[in-house]
Amino acid sequence: MFKYLIIFSILSIGLTNAAVIWTGDSNSDIFDGANYNGLPGGLELGPNVTISDNVTFNNATVTIPQVTGQQRLQVGSGFVVTVNGSNISLSGGSNDGFGGAPGSSLPNGNAGPTLDIIGGSQFEAFFIVNGVNMNVDGTSSATLAGAGNPVNISTINLETGATLSFTRETIPQFNTEHLSKLTINGLAAQEGVNYTIDALGTTGSIITAIPEPSVSLFGALGCALLLLRRRR
Repeated sequence: MFKYLIIFSILSIGLTNAAVIWTGDSNSDIFDGANYNGLPGGLELGPNVTISDNVTFNNATVTIPQVTGQQRLQVGSGFVVTVNGSNISLSGGSNDGFGGAPGSSLPNGNAGPTLDIIGGSQFEAFFIVNGVNMNVDGTSSATLAGAGNPVNISTINLETGATLSFTRETIPQFNTEHLSKLTINGLAAQEGVNYTIDALGTTGSIITAIPEPSVSLFGALGCALLLLRRRR
């Protein structure tokens, strides 16, 4: 009997922590619970309603619509949101975004959710807030459309090849407000060393993660040595 209780407990844990999967069965609205499988029973999803589970968007086309006030898709601390091969964009003049529950804060404080943007995804939100750790792989891009503080008590890591755009943050504003929140391949961001920054129109900026010179140098030396060996 005790053995069966253990098995039942393990199965129960697995069921309560099953990932939430985007299906898009109803529409493209990121706040509509009918577009997901695996939401906990009784959870009525909406803006600023916490999803306490991992969330996955695979090959999805998703919109963040304008809702009353400035709100967000909210995910609990310690959970991971994976955006893989997907396009998430603002619609209808939306000023909404993505975040953790109130009380989470990075780089100092309690971490909120992780947001992984991978597999050639394009992610656009007005802001990220409340301890979000956003990672963008080398095939993907992220755009934050808000002004003032679109990276709000959150952090961003770019892998080589990734781009990060700010629609309403100029280069000086980025340097003042967001540079300290950015890492490149897990290391401190250094202009001209592991990232470049260019103006995006008259109001914005775009950051591109680049290989560090030492990595490029070792690659060039390796190619040169290979050519010398072939000539011999």
